[in-house]
Amino acid sequence: MAQQKTTFGGVDILRFLAAVLVMFYHYGYWVWAFPGGVSARASGGIPPHPEMDFLGSGWVGVQVFFVISGFVIAFSAENSTPLRFFEARVKRLAPAAWVCAPITAAVLLLVDLSWPTDAVIRLVRTGLFVPFDPWVDSVYWTLGIEIAFYAVVWTLLRLGRFHLMETVAIVIGLISTFFWCLYYPLDLSDLAETRWLQLALVHHGCFFAVGVMLWLMRFKAVTRARLGFSALFLVGGVLQIASSVDVHSIKVEATMPYAPPIVMFLAATGLMAWSLRLNLSWRGWRRIGLMTYPLYLIHDVVGAAMLGALVRAGVPYLLSIATVGATMIAASWLVAIEAEPRIRLLLDQTVFRYRLKAA
Repeated sequence: MAQQKTTFGGVDILRFLAAVLVMFYHYGYWVWAFPGGVSARASGGIPPHPEMDFLGSGWVGVQVFFVISGFVIAFSAENSTPLRFFEARVKRLAPAAWVCAPITAAVLLLVDLSWPTDAVIRLVRTGLFVPFDPWVDSVYWTLGIEIAFYAVVWTLLRLGRFHLMETVAIVIGLISTFFWCLYYPLDLSDLAETRWLQLALVHHGCFFAVGVMLWLMRFKAVTRARLGFSALFLVGGVLQIASSVDVHSIKVEATMPYAPPIVMFLAATGLMAWSLRLNLSWRGWRRIGLMTYPLYLIHDVVGAAMLGALVRAGVPYLLSIATVGATMIAASWLVAIEAEPRIRLLLDQTVFRYRLKAA
């Protein structure tokens, strides 16, 4: 079987679970623990539920996404061309965003968190993937970072130097890990959420580098050097997660534990590495994986508004979370299975029609 047709059921499952983890973190914790956040404001206010504190580490699903992206993008780019890679990334990112962002913008208007001019500006910026806020939803902050990594890979393809992917990933991972090793000794907390450092992959480059190392060890060879770099970059990732715990603690004005998100991240990475040895090729896993991206984009503001409405209507909090979660998963399935393919077809017939003519 050609490499490009290879599927990774374990990775798709893990990606979906990471998205669900982020979703229930927002619904079960962030929506009441951080009243100033867009989730809380969209909900209209949820009473505190300290018994749900165990969901407070679910944000680490984002770091898991970055590791998966490092693996998947390196894998998909190896036998690609600059044009095909660019087209594939556009057709992967744009359709879901163009469906989910207008829905989120409409909800912002509905719950009085925006006004028409502001909503249009946010919607345009989101649809054009502008890497700086404002967007229709804060969850879009990760897309600029993903695109920055895509740009690195595309540049290697454009230069005909994809064989340097390992070297470039190591450099990115070392810079990121070095930054986090200096973070606490030099008290670089003021740089913890600097957008330019995020877009330069200084903050999250260690996660992408781990993913690339997993790709290399899965398809090339397991070497001591790759194992050593993987371990080093995982250290950088752990330090980044620790800094995120500090940032979250400041926002919720309460001390949050370091161990849960670190253990969750390391366990997820270990499961991913283990799953790559299995043959989970059922097509259903792939469909589940495709639901991840629209679920991530649509769940926050839209789901929080639904959650608040249910709670105000007297529906028990846990039942409300389960209901909204199921609704968002169903919505993401519709976007992935029905809406996205149609938009991709439209792109093929318009923006990318030159490729069809060339073929």
